[in-house]
Amino acid sequence: MTAPAEGPRRGVSGETLLFWLLVILHLAPIWAFPFIPTQDGPGHQEVAFVLRQYDQPEAGLLRQYYLPNREALPNWFVFFLMSKALAFVSVPVAEKILLTGYVLLLPLSVRYALRAIDPRAAFLAVLAFPFTFNFLFQMGFFNFCFSLPAFFFALGYWLQAPERMTLGRTCGLAALVLWVYFCHPVTLAVTVAALLTLAGWRALLERRQWLAASKKWLLGPILACLPALVLMAAFVGRRTGAKVSMLPLWVKVKHLAGLYSLASLSRWTIPLALLLALLFYAAVLACLRARGRGPFGVGDGFLLVAAACTVAYFAAPSELAGGGFINHRLNLFPFLALILWFGAFEHPPRRRLWVQTAAAGIALGFLGVFAWSYARIDAGLSAIAAAGARVEPDHTLLFLSYAHQGETADGRPLAFRTEPFVHAGGYIGARKRMVDLSLYEAGENYFPIYFNPRLDPFRHLATVPLGIEAVPPRVDLLGYPKRTGGRVDYVLLWGLREERRGEPAVRETLRQLAEGYEGVWASADGAVALYRRNRT
Repeated sequence: MTAPAEGPRRGVSGETLLFWLLVILHLAPIWAFPFIPTQDGPGHQEVAFVLRQYDQPEAGLLRQYYLPNREALPNWFVFFLMSKALAFVSVPVAEKILLTGYVLLLPLSVRYALRAIDPRAAFLAVLAFPFTFNFLFQMGFFNFCFSLPAFFFALGYWLQAPERMTLGRTCGLAALVLWVYFCHPVTLAVTVAALLTLAGWRALLERRQWLAASKKWLLGPILACLPALVLMAAFVGRRTGAKVSMLPLWVKVKHLAGLYSLASLSRWTIPLALLLALLFYAAVLACLRARGRGPFGVGDGFLLVAAACTVAYFAAPSELAGGGFINHRLNLFPFLALILWFGAFEHPPRRRLWVQTAAAGIALGFLGVFAWSYARIDAGLSAIAAAGARVEPDHTLLFLSYAHQGETADGRPLAFRTEPFVHAGGYIGARKRMVDLSLYEAGENYFPIYFNPRLDPFRHLATVPLGIEAVPPRVDLLGYPKRTGGRVDYVLLWGLREERRGEPAVRETLRQLAEGYEGVWASADGAVALYRRNRT
């Protein structure tokens, strides 16, 4: 008796290999460098460390300066992970695990949503990789970054069976939309708009049964979005008097055309972002040609979502309810929505190949630029962390930056568009229990902690609004203790070049340091100098 012939073996496809190779390569920078030099990341680390320590009996100094924010904040997700879920590792390691999760989830969520549209469209997930280390990521807006996979998972979940929104599926969608809320309110607004646009479009296609179709398609998404919208209304309602500002129209046009929200850290990212935008424009033309003038179909709903995101981008202010960079966030969504629209088409092998090749090449270009930038910036961050080793626990520290973007030997900035050194003192506060008087997040009302108003250094230590972060900083080191009863135990200076010491604001700060402090450590190149309050 002969054994039955074996059927053909199906190996791993080239598309799958490319996908996971790109995932591994995008994870490499997270673990290869001691610091991921983002602008707000150090502050997030420090807030997470304060939350871990806050209720400890010996953390009285933290409770004196910081107060907990009990509000259901729409940027709570990252802080919960770093302070609670990942409390078994140090905060710096927790950040690396956190960012590893983001790097994994973004392409996987896009792939998940594409497969819900058409399993054959999964190859288009390669288009997500150039978006990974976007401008908002380099700014340290990690909650917003996590909102992007939450957005795609929410859409993909609904797209799997949009006509069968049972109670269980409605609750599941509501949980995903709440996840979006606890990451970022801008993405929540986009998610709700996308879900209702897609559902409304399907209802509109059933012209003869509008009422029944509306109930069939819209009721589930509306009910699922309500809990998050209630929380959103409560959050925004408490901040109705906050500043509102707009970007000029021509700036918005330029930024959208060149996908400017992918440009950061180095000017070399500008042509890479433009190349990706051109790739999208070429794919749009190819899909429009393939679509022809046939009747409207379900897939056209994704193009409507992209159009709605574009309208929102142009209509939205740049700052609202205390939150900024709104247009920079919205800049991403027309392109991300187009990925889903591309998934509604059948793509010939040749188009699949050039889309994957171009997207992968651009993604690797971004990676190379960022790795080069990280290596240059990390040397300065390591020097700042080394100074922090000399700061005693349970004391206060004021970090003053005179070169927010860092500087090369000839005075040119190390970073483009972001300021990876402005909050670098947070790396010290994330490693030992202390109060960072320059922690900007505690000076705002939309983070898990805020300064005790009586001791708030942004009110009482700075001599001008945001004086702690001004260049050069403007602070009253000797007057703050007299006015508030607080302390400025250590002062850490970063990036003060010799030729700036004659400036009036710099000279005043140095005078106060000479009068009330003593130098305890300085880096070999003089870029970092640590001072301790006189103990006499």
